[in-house]
Amino acid sequence: MTSMSDLDKISANREGFNLRARAHMQSSYYDVERFKQGHNMLRRLEREELGDVSGKSLLELQCHIGVNSLSLARMGAKVTGTDIADDAIDIARGLATELDLDANFVQANLYDLPKVLDGQFDMVFTGYGTLSFLPDIAGWAKIAAQYVKPGGTLTIVEIHPILTLFGDVDGELRVARSLFQSRDVHHEMSATYADRIEDEVEVETHSIYGWRWTIEEVLNSLIDAGLTIERVREVPYDARQRLPLMVPDGDHNWRIQGDPIPLSFACVARK
Repeated sequence: MTSMSDLDKISANREGFNLRARAHMQSSYYDVERFKQGHNMLRRLEREELGDVSGKSLLELQCHIGVNSLSLARMGAKVTGTDIADDAIDIARGLATELDLDANFVQANLYDLPKVLDGQFDMVFTGYGTLSFLPDIAGWAKIAAQYVKPGGTLTIVEIHPILTLFGDVDGELRVARSLFQSRDVHHEMSATYADRIEDEVEVETHSIYGWRWTIEEVLNSLIDAGLTIERVREVPYDARQRLPLMVPDGDHNWRIQGDPIPLSFACVARK
């Protein structure tokens, strides 16, 4: 059987992301009703690394249903969000209209974004769960960098790749896979994520394809794209419960008791 191309995998993901977008209107991770009441959906690490966004032009890449973008608009940023999933963008636009928030949303495959979006921004941002859906990290970095104004920043907050290597076996962490082998990922999914594993939302069965990247590869791609790394952080908490042994920390984050490994990382790079 002929193997799927990266373009085919991206197309399959788009279909899956559309299913997830609709389901995420009921997901505790996005907590849309709480967001409508004014809750800021950015996680602690995202807020800390972005800092003061008031008056800044800001582009969020892979924004999904837009609750982060719209939270940034509430914080005073002039926001544009982009995502490959048309249903997700429709939801984001609907939320912006319903809540009377000033934000622009653009639907596009990230690698085709320069065909439909011009301009540069004071800040470019990508949050949890985005880099693993990119088959070409160097190509992504070049596109992201071209949207950063001279003097502006690109901020990444992401799942630490170490976390993706472990499984939960009888309440203990066990290494289940390699970061340097079997880099391509394929899952058949019939549920989509929530804040807690037990709250996952059922969806029509769909394929999701991914790619594992090391922090080294991410940072070097930014350097090769002409950006200067200003800071990198690794922290022992994550945005949601990914393993049963993770526990809430009281600040809308999840930890492994004893903090044995980094669970999230962040990077700020400047042009």
